[in-house]
Amino acid sequence: MRPQDRAAAEAVTRAFAARTGVPATAAALRDATDAELLAHQDALAESDDLPPLHLAPFADGEVVPVPVPEALADAEVPLLLGFTADEFAAPAGQEPPPSEAELRGLLGAFGLDEARAARFLAERPGADGRAAITDWLFRAPALAVAEARAERRRPTWLYQFDWSGSAPGRAGQAYHCTDLPFAFDLLGAEGVDAALGAEPPQALADAVHAAWTAFVRDLDPGAGWPRTATAGPPCAGRPSPGRSATRCAPSARSGCPDAPSAPVRRGRGPTARGRATRGSSRRSCTGGRSGSRAG
Repeated sequence: MRPQDRAAAEAVTRAFAARTGVPATAAALRDATDAELLAHQDALAESDDLPPLHLAPFADGEVVPVPVPEALADAEVPLLLGFTADEFAAPAGQEPPPSEAELRGLLGAFGLDEARAARFLAERPGADGRAAITDWLFRAPALAVAEARAERRRPTWLYQFDWSGSAPGRAGQAYHCTDLPFAFDLLGAEGVDAALGAEPPQALADAVHAAWTAFVRDLDPGAGWPRTATAGPPCAGRPSPGRSATRCAPSARSGCPDAPSAPVRRGRGPTARGRATRGSSRRSCTGGRSGSRAG
């Protein structure tokens, strides 16, 4: 969700037109085929001079009046938001682990000074660049929105999805969209076994789907999931194995320029059996063979 200013949008527009030869207008793209649109997207895939999410909504002051995080923070409607523990993880063995110098360079690009980068490395042993990107691109912005809304007393529910399956190359990873088959109760859908591994826990799908549908129906996921609050102990990084708390490292959140420093209250979250257990103010969605893995 960043950067989202008009200057970034204009830079993407210029790059799109230059690399594709197509004017960046609705009229020029309206009749493009799916294959053509994907080819245009690929033309922007590798670029060091564009925002990381260059195909995203930008706040131009006209079509999108204000940046999405700002709009979400102040909206009076109830909001349920979350992320998986390993959003940006790559399949195992696909990439060599970065050197410490490379990882420090990436953390510096995210706005962490040497002291905070050292803290991140100390609190997240074994973290790679993709873990840092997960924090910067998903976890820190979501925490910032949730905490800003809590300060305004806007009804907000935040979750981190920790369950991971056994799919080849993905064992132990709660990667991007792992939560969706559970949220929509579609564990039997085509492709789910290939993405998650055999026999993902139906009991976890029952619990997550019930919370989501309750939110859609009642604007509240239920009494077992307390609203996000800003009072309480500070975040403390990835807990050790066996703990169910799922909290974000403050060093990672410090990499987000607009992330508030307000700490997060400990609350409760469901297990695969639908039982409430102690966790963080975010609902900790765990279960199955790796239910105790925390983010």
